[in-house]
Amino acid sequence: MPRPLGGFDRRAFLTASLLGGGAVLAPSLLSGCAPQSADNGGGGGGGQDGPIRVGVISPLSGAWTVYGKAHSAGFQMAVDELNAAGGTLGRQWEVVIADSRTEPQVVTEQANRLIREEQVDFLAGTFSSAERNAAAPVVTQADKLLLYPTFYEGQSQEFYPGVCNPNVFMFGPEPSEQVWPHLEYMIREHGGRFFMVGSDYVWPRETNRLTKQRLEELGGSVVGEVYIPFNTPQYGSLLGDIGRSGADVVFLSLTGSDTVNFRRQFAAAGMKQDFTVWTVDDEEAATSGVGPEATEGDYVSFDYFWSIDTPNNQKFREKVRSAYPDVIMNTVGVAMYNAAHMAARAIEEAGEVSTDGIRSALAGMTFDQAPQGTLTMRAEDHQATLPSYLVRARPGWTSPDDMFEVVNQVESVEPETAQCDDLPLSGA
Repeated sequence: MPRPLGGFDRRAFLTASLLGGGAVLAPSLLSGCAPQSADNGGGGGGGQDGPIRVGVISPLSGAWTVYGKAHSAGFQMAVDELNAAGGTLGRQWEVVIADSRTEPQVVTEQANRLIREEQVDFLAGTFSSAERNAAAPVVTQADKLLLYPTFYEGQSQEFYPGVCNPNVFMFGPEPSEQVWPHLEYMIREHGGRFFMVGSDYVWPRETNRLTKQRLEELGGSVVGEVYIPFNTPQYGSLLGDIGRSGADVVFLSLTGSDTVNFRRQFAAAGMKQDFTVWTVDDEEAATSGVGPEATEGDYVSFDYFWSIDTPNNQKFREKVRSAYPDVIMNTVGVAMYNAAHMAARAIEEAGEVSTDGIRSALAGMTFDQAPQGTLTMRAEDHQATLPSYLVRARPGWTSPDDMFEVVNQVESVEPETAQCDDLPLSGA
């Protein structure tokens, strides 16, 4: 998982992640393996013969394995559908899987290996923002694309090349899509005093900064804001602070085992009757790990949930149950599924497998077969326009099938424009 910030500031953390421990631009990695042009012929890596090869980087071990199963399965399921239909431009698809181990430095190494040794045509995946930021310099130097599936903190030039990068496309929601559409509902129903609790790295800090901005515009306030080091076992002191804060809503951006520990201890302390919990991380897989008693009545917001009742999702659930009965499909798995299908359409439109062709065709593309509804890849900044759902955990739920009820939804949300120096990215 991403390394805790500890005593470092946010910029120092991003710098460390971008360099992947100082390895990404090291001559030892790049010497003797100059990047192949995306338009060169040959087998993989931009050629027009043989299979279309995609490097998928998933968290198959480490703290976020529960996400890794859906993450890789979503992409593979789409590839299986494409191959069963005859492939793309008459070529079959081939997936080369790499395990990120939830470590940014490992992602740097795997991205280099997939591009330079496996000769993949493009990359899909990585999970955390730190992982994305570790892969981005590699794809930039090699002129390959990275299709990124995870909900994230938005784009600011401060964090280039992990964002504001013409070679990176975002298929998941950012805070103006995941949080902002539901703030008025939460303030109206539960009050506007928020206590923010997040893991100590860039995504929670940026998500909370943007949430606070919109919350204050709506007349709400933040009465507490705490960031927790990874793998914190006990939360007694924090629970005491929350209890004395006068908060209405506990807004959670904790990840991994910390969200399980905190929410169980929060419920065991009898605090659920006095506070409303809203989490922007715990979809079906994470909520399953917390359990029904500790999550009853809690809110979650995302672009996708297993239980949403759309015609597209009804068909998608049937496919998942048939192909991956043991996988709890979630927002990142669905984003990987969408990314594969949209990349295939981009290749068809371009008439070739090339970085320039895929990038140009993806920019502005609308995909109406997404399980959560219609999405559009905005050409200006490579952010997806997505639906947004706020759900509440049902009492005594037994599985993802009956876990959530939708209480607020917006059919399509335009994300805030990326804070990048050079827009549009599609013309870069």
